[in-house]
Amino acid sequence: MNRVILTLLYSVLALSMMTQVSGTAFAAKKRPMSPELAAKKENFRKQHEQRVSQPQRDTAAQSLKDQRKKVLKAKRDAKRLKHRSGQPAQ
Repeated sequence: MNRVILTLLYSVLALSMMTQVSGTAFAAKKRPMSPELAAKKENFRKQHEQRVSQPQRDTAAQSLKDQRKKVLKAKRDAKRLKHRSGQPAQ
């Protein structure tokens, strides 16, 4: 029984010490933002606005796939025309 109480006491003590130590990191006073931090924040916001969504990505992938099919078909047709006209294919 004493072991259980001591274990609980130590765990509560450890937990309270960890929260006290980590709590000071968030206790900073509000002060004006530095120009460097403001610039970083603005850059992050701009990059986030430019992020491509999954539907846009899917549409672009499908479009690229269609373009590649067109090119492949055009190459095959050109090869067939050369072959039919008697010229050796390169």
